[in-house]
Formats: sequence, C-alpha cells, structure tokens
Amino acid sequence: MNKLENLKELQNKVNLIVKNIDNYPKDEINVVVANHNCLMDIFYLPMALPNEIVSLISARLVYKNEQERKDIVNKYLYAMPIEAHGGRVYTDMCLNKSLEFLLNKKSVSIFPEGAYVYDRKVFKGHTGASRLVYNARNNNQQVNLVPVSIYVSRNDDLDSYDKIGDDVEITILPPIDYETSYYNYKYAKNNEEKNIFLHQPIDIAMKQIADNLNVPYENNYIKLRNKGNVIFNDGLLVDTVTAQQDEYVNRYNEELKEESLKLLRIMK
Repeated sequence: MNKLENLKELQNKVNLIVKNIDNYPKDEINVVVANHNCLMDIFYLPMALPNEIVSLISARLVYKNEQERKDIVNKYLYAMPIEAHGGRVYTDMCLNKSLEFLLNKKSVSIFPEGAYVYDRKVFKGHTGASRLVYNARNNNQQVNLVPVSIYVSRNDDLDSYDKIGDDVEITILPPIDYETSYYNYKYAKNNEEKNIFLHQPIDIAMKQIADNLNVPYENNYIKLRNKGNVIFNDGLLVDTVTAQQDEYVNRYNEELKEESLKLLRIMK
C-alpha cells in the first residue's frame, strides 16, 4: 500500500470536505501553500489532494527521536525536513534540495507561516514557496503556486497526532499568477527590489487564504520560539553557532541529499 492509500484510510476517521478540487492542476507540477492550524494539518493537506506530494515540514517532525511519531510520519507522508532554526545557510540547503523534487516533476507542499496559529487569523508567509517557484523557473521548469485554505473545527491540543475526528474543510484556490513578479524579481536592480518581488506571490496567496476563511490577515510574521539548535537525522542536536562550522553544514547537506534521493526512489 502506498502512502496516498494510507492517507485515504486515515481520511475515513476525519469528517473532511474538500472544495473546488477542480482548481488543482493535477497533471502539472505544483507548490501548494496553506495556513497552519495544528499538527494534523500535515496529514489533512495531502489527503485532500488527488496526487502524491512531498510534504516540506519541520525537521523536528522528521528527525526527532520519538519513534511513534517517526513511524506515523513515515507511514503517511513523503516528508522532507525544513530546518528553520539554523540560520540562512540551513534554510537555503533545505530549499535547494527541495527544488530537486520540482525539477523531477514532483509537487511539494509547505506551510509558509512556519508555526501553528492559535487565533483565527492568517499571518504573513515566509518566502520559501516563492523561492521554489522562481528557482524552478530559472531551471526552465514551469510550476504552479496553489493556495489552499484549511479550516479545522478543533483548536485544542494542537500538537497531538492521535486526536483524529476533526471537522475539516479544505478549499483549493486558483493558482497565483506570479509571472510579473517573477520577471521583476529576475531583472531587479538591487536586493531591496528583489525582496519586494519575492514577497509578492506569497503575500497574495496568504491574503486569499485569509479572505476565503473570512479571518483577519496579519501583515507580520508569527513569532517563532527559537530552538537555538539544529537537529540531524539521528536526533543529534547541535547549537546554532556550532552548526555553522563546515563539518556540520557538510553533514547536513549530505543527509538532505540522501533524504531527497530516497523519496524520489520510492515515489511513483
């Protein structure tokens, strides 16, 4: 049984409604972005889609030494770690390796807010998704940026894997037209301009998600609790400063390479 079939079994335990599935270009390559209510979103999102997708999720979920959680993630998800606490070098490594999926015609999903949102609102998204679609275009690969809104009835015990049974409504919104932003980014005169055009597609996507959910849009990043360390695939934690040393950067890069190759081998 593949992971998409496993997700369909899990879906039987959830009151899931999927709206506007026709907006999803299932025969094309997509970067899917969604708001983040709770941990179970990482399962709700791929179970609502018609095709297998690589889930870009926190490295803590993929690497942390909690075997039960690892087993659940491995059963249901094609999970690729994103390390958000190691500084720009680690973020860039994760995004560069994730780009490989798009170049191999595999769609990916990401939660741009970077953390659960406790209140009924949508926060400004980080630019990882924009970087992915732009870099794919730089490599002559056309990729859609697809916003998805997720409404979850329950708003307690956000970090639980085993409280299944939510009322979940997922709406697929039309892909974002980012052509002008991409062109302006590519030919920007300086980094300040580049930053403006890098934010435009993801800002539009997150605002549309907020509008669809009929909740406020917060034009600020959610405050993340800095872990102060980087987690490796065996669960090793290395403080952020030490992790900038070449031996750790090179190790992490090799581990990400192995993760991406493994996923590409097992996906259809």
